[in-house]
Amino acid sequence: MKLHSKVVLITGSAANIGKAIALQFASQGAKIVVNAKNNVRAGEAVVQEIHNGGADAIFVQADVSDPKQVNNLFAKTIARYGTVDILINNAGAVDSVPVLESNKDHWLKVFDANLFSSVLCSIEAAKIMQTKGGGRIINNASIRGLPHGGRTGIMAYSAAKAAVINFTKTLAKELAPKILVNAVAPGFTLTSAYDDVPEALKTEFINSTLLKKWITPDEIADAFLYLASAEAITGEVLVVDAGATV
Repeated sequence: MKLHSKVVLITGSAANIGKAIALQFASQGAKIVVNAKNNVRAGEAVVQEIHNGGADAIFVQADVSDPKQVNNLFAKTIARYGTVDILINNAGAVDSVPVLESNKDHWLKVFDANLFSSVLCSIEAAKIMQTKGGGRIINNASIRGLPHGGRTGIMAYSAAKAAVINFTKTLAKELAPKILVNAVAPGFTLTSAYDDVPEALKTEFINSTLLKKWITPDEIADAFLYLASAEAITGEVLVVDAGATV
């Protein structure tokens, strides 16, 4: 798929990986829908940066775990651009709670942020894409969702990302052959999520990779860009982890 003039909706795109994805797709001439749950100022700043680069973008505030707000997000997208060609389900969050201290509310909160947000947006996008004869859905998973990749302390997050991977593969079967569905599984990516992580633990993470390096948000965005353009890949998970899971 050539990206020029394509409409790309990116959830959770006011900062970090989502922002990098938005800027990279905009640089290819795509029209971008920037989204955030709370970070309105940052989301609007991303839109301005895209405009400054000569591309088109809008910002829509929405909690994508809320069906009504998801409907509003897509309604505003359609009102502005008339369609959705590519959906990138990037929104998500880690909530670190030891499993024996967790409860059902904690698990539901984490699954809302990381799984149900992707499900709700994918349903709406797929309806649009089916009427136009094609499209792309790309989910942001995690190495924590890979087999044996779960980490203690973030068990709910690990399980939710494993569910995202299963959802990706099964949705690819459901929507083939016209709509391609894939996922990217980032490893240790240098974002604000690590701001409060102890230095010793961050060093441990990086030393566990073959390349001994942090991954940048732009490097993750490269993977999304590749999958958006690929014509023969569906139901796959592209791992970008500097060799952490080898």
